[in-house]
Amino acid sequence: MESFSAGKIKFWNRAFFAPLILAFVMTTLLGACSVGPHYHPEHAFLPAHYHEDDARDPDFRPQELVQWWQQFHDPILDRLVSLAFDYNHDIRATAQRVLIAHALRDIEASQWYPQIDFSSLNGDLMKSTSLSNSMPHVDDLPRDPHASLLSYGFGASWQIDLFGRIRHQVDARDRAVEQAQENRHAIMLTVLAEVARNYMTLRGTQHRLDIINQHIVTAGHLYDRAIRLQQAGVGNTLHVAQTASLLHTQQSQRAALCKTISQSIHTLEILVGHIPGTLRAELITTVPLPRVPPAPRTLPVRLLRHRPDIRRAERIYAQATDDIGTEVAGMYPNIVIPLTYTPNASTVSQLFAAGAQAWQALAMTSLPLGHGGQQQARVRSAQAIAEAGRLHYHQQILTALREVEDAIVAWNGKKTHVHLLHQAALQSRLANLRSRRLYEAGISDLLNVLETEQSALRAEDTELCAHIDWLHRTVDLHVALGSGWESRI
Repeated sequence: MESFSAGKIKFWNRAFFAPLILAFVMTTLLGACSVGPHYHPEHAFLPAHYHEDDARDPDFRPQELVQWWQQFHDPILDRLVSLAFDYNHDIRATAQRVLIAHALRDIEASQWYPQIDFSSLNGDLMKSTSLSNSMPHVDDLPRDPHASLLSYGFGASWQIDLFGRIRHQVDARDRAVEQAQENRHAIMLTVLAEVARNYMTLRGTQHRLDIINQHIVTAGHLYDRAIRLQQAGVGNTLHVAQTASLLHTQQSQRAALCKTISQSIHTLEILVGHIPGTLRAELITTVPLPRVPPAPRTLPVRLLRHRPDIRRAERIYAQATDDIGTEVAGMYPNIVIPLTYTPNASTVSQLFAAGAQAWQALAMTSLPLGHGGQQQARVRSAQAIAEAGRLHYHQQILTALREVEDAIVAWNGKKTHVHLLHQAALQSRLANLRSRRLYEAGISDLLNVLETEQSALRAEDTELCAHIDWLHRTVDLHVALGSGWESRI
C-alpha cells in the first residue's frame, strides 16, 4: 500500500487508518444494536366525565384555566402573580437546577465523541553515575549522563457505543432534565397558589376588620349610653359592665385581625421576592373582595396530564427504564480505540525527524466474564426500581383524581354553605337593628340588645370566613387540576 509523508515523517496508510476504518464500519453496522428495554408511555383509564381535548390541536389549553387567577377580576392579584413568577427566589432557584440537569446531560453525551488531549514535556534529565550498569559504553566511550528532553503529543480515546450503554445514559439524563423542569413547574404552581390564598386571606380579613370596626362603634355608643343612664340614676352598674365587656371583646378581636393583615402582607411580599414593607402602601387599602368565578364546566384530560407531579412521576419511571438498558449494556463488550502521537527528542531540530516519531493506534475490548453475578444483580435491581416507578406513576394518577373530585365536592359544598350563611347574616343584622330601636324606645331590655349585637357580629364574621374559605377552595380546585404554570413556559 502507498505511503504519504509529512516532511521527513512517513505513515503507512494501512497501519494508520485501519483502526479508524474498522471503528467507522462497526459503528455504522452495529450502532443501532441498543440492548435493554425502551420506554413506552403508560396509558391510564379515566372516568367518563373526563373528556379528551380537541385532537386537532394537541396544545389546546383553555385560557380560563391556564390563567385562572384572572377569573377573579382583581388587577392587584394579577400583578402579584406576575411579580411572583418573575422574582420569587424559589422559582428562580429551580431554573438553575434545570441548567444543572442540562449540563449533566451534556457531560454524558460527550462520551459519544473522541476525547482529544494535547500534552507537552520539556526539561533536563540526569542519570546516576554511581551504578555500575547505569552507563553503557559505546566504542569504549562513556555516554553523557546529562540529557535534554523535548516532547509533545496528542492523545485520543473513542468509545464505540455498540450496545447502547451511552445512549441509555444520555436518555436517562434527558429524563432527569425533564424531572427538573417538572419540579420547577410544581414550585411555580405552589407559589401561585400561596399568592392567591394569602391574597384572599388579606382581602377577607380587611373586610372582617371593617365589620368589627362598625360593631365597635355601636358597642361604644351602648357603653356611653349605659354610663349616662347610670349617672342619671336610671341605669345600673350591671349594664355598664356588660357594655364594657362587649366593647373590650370586640377591640381584642380587632387587634387579632390587624395582626393577621400585617402577616398576610409580609407573606405576599416574600412570595413576590420583595423586602417586607415595600408593598404595604399598595395592599393596606381595603378593596372589594375578589369575585368567585364559576367552577370549570368540563374536566379535560389534558389538565390531569399537565399536573407537574404526574408528569414528574412519569419521567421518573422513564428514567428508571433507561437505567435498565444501561445495566444490560454493561453485560456486553466495551470497545475503546486509543490513539496517541508523542514524538520525543533532545533538540528542536530532531523533534520532527523520522526517528523521533512515536505513535500507537489500538483497539481495546473488555468483556465481564465472572463477577459473581454482580451485573445480573444490577439488572434485577434496575428492573425492580422501574416497576416501583411504574406503580408510583399510576398511584399518582389515582391521587390526582381523588384530589380533583374532593376539590369539586368541597367547592360545591362551600357554595351552598356561603349562600345559607348570607341569609343568616341578613336576618341577624335585621334582628340587631330592631332590638336597638326597641331599646331606644324603652320597650326592650339592654340584655336583648347585647345578645343580638353579638349574634349579628358572629353571623357576619362567620359568613365572611366562609366566603374566604370558598375563595380558597376555588384556588385548591385549580391547583388540583394542575393548571397555571403553563402561562410562563
